[in-house]
Amino acid sequence: MILADRREGGLQGSPVETTTGSGLLHSLDRNIPLGIKLIVPVIVVTIAGTAAFGLLLAQQVRQNIEGTGEVNARHLADSAIGAFVAQQTNPSAVSYSLLTIVSDEPDVIGVWIVATDTPGYPVVASSIPHDVGRQGLIDQSEVAAATRNSVTQDRTIQGEPVLETVAPVPNTPYAVVVMTSLKSESAAMTSTLVWVFVVAIVISMLEIGALMAILEFGVVKRIRRISGVFDSFGLGGRHIRLQEGSETAGRDALFNLARRVDQKMLELSERERAGNVISELGLLALQGAQPAELTRKALDVTRQAAQLDRCFLVAAGPDGTIVESFEAGGGQTPGNRLPIWLGALVKAAMQERRPILADGLGQDARYWQADKEDAGRAGAAFVPLAGTPDPIGVMVGVAPPGSQISGIAVSMMEAVATALSESLQRSEAEKARHESEVKSKALATVSHEMRNPLNAMLGFSNLLLTGAAGPLNDKQMSYVHRVDDASHHLLGLVNDYLDLARVMAGSLPMQPEPVAVGPEVDGVLEMMRPVAEAKKVALRSEVAQDAVAFADRLRLRQVVMNLVSNAIKFTPARGYVRVEVAGGSNGVRLSVIDTGVGIPADRQHLVFTEFAQLRADTKGGDAGLALALSKRFVEAMGGFIRFTSSEGAGTIFDVWLPGERSPRTANQAPDGAGEGKPKAVTAA
Repeated sequence: MILADRREGGLQGSPVETTTGSGLLHSLDRNIPLGIKLIVPVIVVTIAGTAAFGLLLAQQVRQNIEGTGEVNARHLADSAIGAFVAQQTNPSAVSYSLLTIVSDEPDVIGVWIVATDTPGYPVVASSIPHDVGRQGLIDQSEVAAATRNSVTQDRTIQGEPVLETVAPVPNTPYAVVVMTSLKSESAAMTSTLVWVFVVAIVISMLEIGALMAILEFGVVKRIRRISGVFDSFGLGGRHIRLQEGSETAGRDALFNLARRVDQKMLELSERERAGNVISELGLLALQGAQPAELTRKALDVTRQAAQLDRCFLVAAGPDGTIVESFEAGGGQTPGNRLPIWLGALVKAAMQERRPILADGLGQDARYWQADKEDAGRAGAAFVPLAGTPDPIGVMVGVAPPGSQISGIAVSMMEAVATALSESLQRSEAEKARHESEVKSKALATVSHEMRNPLNAMLGFSNLLLTGAAGPLNDKQMSYVHRVDDASHHLLGLVNDYLDLARVMAGSLPMQPEPVAVGPEVDGVLEMMRPVAEAKKVALRSEVAQDAVAFADRLRLRQVVMNLVSNAIKFTPARGYVRVEVAGGSNGVRLSVIDTGVGIPADRQHLVFTEFAQLRADTKGGDAGLALALSKRFVEAMGGFIRFTSSEGAGTIFDVWLPGERSPRTANQAPDGAGEGKPKAVTAA
């Protein structure tokens, strides 16, 4: 566990302190092998069970021996009673008879006949002659217990266990005492316990052997193989497979663990290969590899990493038809057309933007959308290059004969397809950017070079029109007016092109300052009034005189000029164009409203696009730059422009500009303006 340390130095790793007992248990658990952990409990359980069984068995043996001794003692007592009754008057003869009775019984210590009516219960006859006259052999309780029936009990005499039987002599004040040694019983119990212990040791050894065999072949060996798979992972080369990975799940937990480990390690290996493929593609892209080279490399490394038989890319044209195909290894020439059925699968993958799987290649092949559960049934995979808004192609992978494509291989193809799509997109974007830079430079150069001859033409036409070069007749004057008008129009186009080039290059000069919007609007309307009157279009205005915008004066005037000129152009006779200005020093709204033909709904997305024609019936020299430049100018001044339009009902353009007191942005700072002031031009 990592504990947070708020002192200087940040996080510091320190183990959580544990008690001595738990630490010792943890150390034992870490250092004792698995076999020892299992052997000790097995031995303990086996010995405990065997000991319990031995004790039960010894108890049974003891009961059997005692039962046999009791029966034998009663039999001897009956024999002694018979001998005593027959020879009661001759004690010596009785003693001899008792000695004869016990001579064949090695476990019998002796037989005594005692007088129960005499204090001390003296011995009157005995198998041991010198015990005659002995007193205290039995006590009063034993005599009382044996008044009518014989009594048998265990006793210990001089540290030796004996079985004592006391039987009364019927109709006499005498009793027979028989003592049997229990040494044989103890020996039998000891022998039983020894054998039980030996059997327990043997059983434990057999169990240990069986357990070790099971551990070795069923557990340890499998664990070693799993450990070997982990050790080999990441060292390069082919991934080592476990046999369990190719089999179905079973009931054994360790078997299922090995199976899952194999599957996960295979998945990690495939992901590692996919990562290597993507890294290699990224490196090639950074090194500036051409799209064709990048594509062929991606296909080749994908075929090898995913273990495919074939891997090729099908690129689709704008109409969705198959236009070319590349195959790894050079098996298929670029430009070959695919069969109709294969083209249909390619189109399906592009439309679904998801991998499509097929059980093979052919007209009768079945196909379905990719799913991790059934990916293993596929013989071919169609993966779209969906890293762009519109897929630019489909990567097709074919499994080797007799095998199938795994779900991991499909995932790898998806990752490579996405990376390849993004790399190709970046290459195309870089190519387009480079081409745009070349075009912008060429456009700026051409526009700049054209202004000099145009200015010369305008200068000479002005001399002719003012009569400085001599008088002209009416026909000549008409021709010169046409030349002058055309030259001014062409100069406006050239200036627009030059502004566009500057905008695209990011070098558009700006000199923002507080500008009263009303006078600028009035000046534009006055300038455009002759054009509007010629078309019979009314010009109206509603201007707040206190509206002050923080903007570039000339660019603002150019925006108003472009919007008003565009509105007059598309407004029919007896229509009107109205300019509204509202707001104050915190912000200004400028609206240009017309009752013109409006913009078709299917062309409205092109309103601010360079060189776009908003109406198919547009005639004249409109280059399609006025609105695009207006949007660029407004945004460069920190504002924004929007429009609403309905075909046949007119159009409204709304421009929002920051006021004199509005917060300044970087591109609005007065000291950030470019060099020189650009001249305002009329709308193209």
